[in-house]
Amino acid sequence: MFSFGGNLLAGQHDTEKQRSPPSKPTPVTFPSLDPPEPSTNAPPASWTQPGAKISGHFLRLKKPSDVSEDTLALLNVTFQPQCSLETLLSSLSNNAGTFLPPSSWVHSPGEQEAVPDPGSTAKLLSNGRRLPDQREFHIRARELLFKNADAFSTLTRKSSGDQTPVRLAHFRKFWEGLDNLAYYWDTSLDEYLPPAQEASDSSGETTVSGSLQESTKADGRETKRETDSDRALTARLGSRTPEDGEPRKKAKVGDAESETRSAEAHSTNGTIKASVSAPVSSASPNRVLPARAAPPKTPWAANMESQSKAVDLSNGSYRGYRIGNGVEMPDQYRIDCVRSFLEPIAWAFGVTLSPHRRPPVLTIEHIRFPVRMSSVAWQAPQDRAKARHGYMEGPVLGLQCRADTGFGLTGNLKKQSTLDAVRELGGLLLLAQERAREGKSERRGGEGRWWTTKERWGGGPGGEVGETIGTTEILSTAAAPKLEEKPVERNRDGSKARRKPSPAEIWKTLRPGNPLWDPKVTYQAIGKDKSVEWDDVFMISSLNHHISLLKLRIHPAYLDYITEGKLPDQAPSDSDWCSPKLQRTRWFDLFDVEDRTEAMRGIWGVMSYLMRADTNDHDGTAANQ
Repeated sequence: MFSFGGNLLAGQHDTEKQRSPPSKPTPVTFPSLDPPEPSTNAPPASWTQPGAKISGHFLRLKKPSDVSEDTLALLNVTFQPQCSLETLLSSLSNNAGTFLPPSSWVHSPGEQEAVPDPGSTAKLLSNGRRLPDQREFHIRARELLFKNADAFSTLTRKSSGDQTPVRLAHFRKFWEGLDNLAYYWDTSLDEYLPPAQEASDSSGETTVSGSLQESTKADGRETKRETDSDRALTARLGSRTPEDGEPRKKAKVGDAESETRSAEAHSTNGTIKASVSAPVSSASPNRVLPARAAPPKTPWAANMESQSKAVDLSNGSYRGYRIGNGVEMPDQYRIDCVRSFLEPIAWAFGVTLSPHRRPPVLTIEHIRFPVRMSSVAWQAPQDRAKARHGYMEGPVLGLQCRADTGFGLTGNLKKQSTLDAVRELGGLLLLAQERAREGKSERRGGEGRWWTTKERWGGGPGGEVGETIGTTEILSTAAAPKLEEKPVERNRDGSKARRKPSPAEIWKTLRPGNPLWDPKVTYQAIGKDKSVEWDDVFMISSLNHHISLLKLRIHPAYLDYITEGKLPDQAPSDSDWCSPKLQRTRWFDLFDVEDRTEAMRGIWGVMSYLMRADTNDHDGTAANQ
């Protein structure tokens, strides 16, 4: 519930210190979707067939592997290719491309503003705040230009030579989150060291030589005892020819074994073989003689044999950032890092990030389909009293982080990509439904129905079904005198004590289903152009250590069909209302300086567009021109 230990890993591991090697790094892969062809001029046949309902398909989805191309075909979404930030915003109304900061803002703070004219009016946002300028953008962007190692050393308070520690202010939590990601994803300093051979060889020679001396002395004593027994045995057996099966004369076992060990010990230029074994017990007089020692190997042959064997790095040591791989990383680290990347940008526009206080579910007719939504950007109300009580307005945009890795490594790239696309669409459709609630009231499940207004029991004798109460018990209960009522329990302050209702009493209470809407959220389509019917929904998608910016252009008639399951009585003027348009940018790497500054520039432009003052939306001109 609480992430008190989310940033405790920062500075815990030294990159120069050798330690046991972590798991192999996780390859960075992304989905590669080949979507089905949508129907843009008319609703698809799966919508218009008699008895066909979109909810029936989603009811059959019992597990993630049940999601297929039929799910995408049923949603009828037009997937457009990856585009740049300029293309993403230029497709919007109100000259949205002008809200995107130029690339020069990253490295230049701009000219010093002169004293403002008292007669001029400052450019304001829709929430009444002042529009952030180039200087505020540069103050935040310059913290993303630091090298990763310099920022990490500032967090751990470790000196990095003569360089002055960098100053982390707005994005400090982001750098803490990125440091946690580096312990699982950053392979820039990976150095696997093989097992140390010299130390083990020197200690091995000393140990084996000592054991050889002890075994030689023991074998000498055994040989002396065996010689006496052999003489007695020879006297009893007499003289035999080799053809008669006379046993061979026993050799000196100790000398033979010592020669074998010495030959093997010096065969590989000082390297001890693992074939050196303990002396065999000589309790039996007919024990097998040791085999002849093999001729010593040449040094270059031994070196060739050692080079042909693959080095097992799992028994060696490791230097670098990582303590594991991307699969082993907790999902909360990614959520904290990406949210900390968005918060400094959102705060400049008076927007806060907070997860849903009610379970995020997508309403598909009468089905509540759970979707993933890591956090949502909300606008704080201008009434400070309501803001202190936790009221919010929006949503503005969403954040979805997913822990899926290894796309295509198992050979199911197409199926994995389809499932990932459905998860993204689920989050975007949820945001679209919440933005479409503006000016509406929630209709709870079962509201106005007979099962939420009439009693479950008619009140006849015998009690409810399942209660074994006889007629005599009912009569005796009715004839029994009423007991004196117990005094009402009260608290110390005199108020009546509250009693927790029993499960049976809760079951008997007649009421509609639990509400899905948050009572402390004023749902608004913030940033929507009021002059058009289409709504543009934005969401930040995150995989591995990358983020991508998504935009879904959706028609209200499409939302009504998804939510209520009813096609419009009269076809809308736009023939392509039945196919939302999905655009996305490329994946931006948060470990890369250029990628994260470019991602900040895109999110800043989207926030500027969504939080603009909408006084001139009717004539299609930008509010800040």
